[in-house]
Amino acid sequence: MPNGLFGTRGLKLLCLVLMLTGCNPEKQWQLQETTGHLPDLRFSLMSDTGQPVTDQTYHGYLVMLFFGFTNCQAECPTALFRLAKIVQRLGVNANRTRILFVTLDPGRDTQQALHRYVTAFDAGHAIGLTGTDSEIEYLAKRYRAAYRPKKPDSDDTVHSAAVYIFDTQGHARLLVTPDDTIETVANDLRHLLDSLRL
Repeated sequence: MPNGLFGTRGLKLLCLVLMLTGCNPEKQWQLQETTGHLPDLRFSLMSDTGQPVTDQTYHGYLVMLFFGFTNCQAECPTALFRLAKIVQRLGVNANRTRILFVTLDPGRDTQQALHRYVTAFDAGHAIGLTGTDSEIEYLAKRYRAAYRPKKPDSDDTVHSAAVYIFDTQGHARLLVTPDDTIETVANDLRHLLDSLRL
């Protein structure tokens, strides 16, 4: 894995910009809006079933992108549990969504391990994604997701816990933090999906 913690300053700057732009009293979303602040969804990785996938594979779906690893003890299981609950709250819109879990530890997270992990939370909507160290690093940097790879004598990979929301055209739209409630996220996603029908 690549060494060092990158993206922290960029992530802080992004949050500051999002907070400043969120001061508009006509704010449309309860979550932080990322439209115009983050690039469109772009990647080429391997799925947890061994299939090559790209952003185009999920064109037409609302994508919830999260970076983590299967041995994570706190942020990852909590985030995936919450995302599964959010998808349940979407009702008939659930089939228009996909949860993409990108491993930050591709050396240990095999496709089989990823598949077991994500399907334990949501077998119908969650997909594990893996790739080379450089592919993972590129994607994390693209979305300013800070992480520090595990040390040789540690099981811990320190990483940010944000979830990135992309619309059905792959445009970055919203940012979910651990402080956002399940109902808040579900409401905004329903609103977003409804707006995409117009």
